[in-house]
Amino acid sequence: MMMLDAPTLAAQLRQPHGEAALAVADSMNRSNGALNLAAIGLLAVGTGERVLEIGPGNAAFAPLMLQATDSHYLGIELSTAMVEAGNQRLASAGLAERAAMRHGDAHALPVADAAMDAALAVNTLYFWPNLAPVLDELARVLRRGGRLCLAFGDASFMRSLPFAADFQLHELDAVELALRVSGFRVSAWRSHRESAAGNDGQIREKHFHLLLAQRR
Repeated sequence: MMMLDAPTLAAQLRQPHGEAALAVADSMNRSNGALNLAAIGLLAVGTGERVLEIGPGNAAFAPLMLQATDSHYLGIELSTAMVEAGNQRLASAGLAERAAMRHGDAHALPVADAAMDAALAVNTLYFWPNLAPVLDELARVLRRGGRLCLAFGDASFMRSLPFAADFQLHELDAVELALRVSGFRVSAWRSHRESAAGNDGQIREKHFHLLLAQRR
């Protein structure tokens, strides 16, 4: 990927755009690959389930959630470039009848009440200044008993990243509390650690949290 200064990289990670968009998406897919696999495994999409993903980039990991028979996928993205690239990817994979990308904001999801069985958000919490409105929206669109998996960097680790200086960092216990307030019951926690390159190309010891919660 082309070298970007920290503020430019941060803006691209939030909303890939312009000439760098596709390169940024590829970088995120490489950097976040193991974390995405862990989160998808924890979410465990079942037969016939409807899955929502917030901020999926170009939908590189959507096919893994469509391995379950008759499952359906909707990705909501701020980036119009990623919506276009994601829909092209899904169509090329022959998944367009079961999966789609749509432009939208997590604070006002273009999804009907109780329309989803499961939801996933990987490395997106940093762009939610206040967790409550987004978690309330996710509670609205999930059916009762529906599952939500959140994957996010440990705050101490994230503070070591130059490009994350302006990210909104959330401590694990604060996220758990916000989930409960929004009507979720936390059912599982996983710690994910790996030594790998980040979006700036630097090798680091990474530390992430994965939370699985049920809509009450």
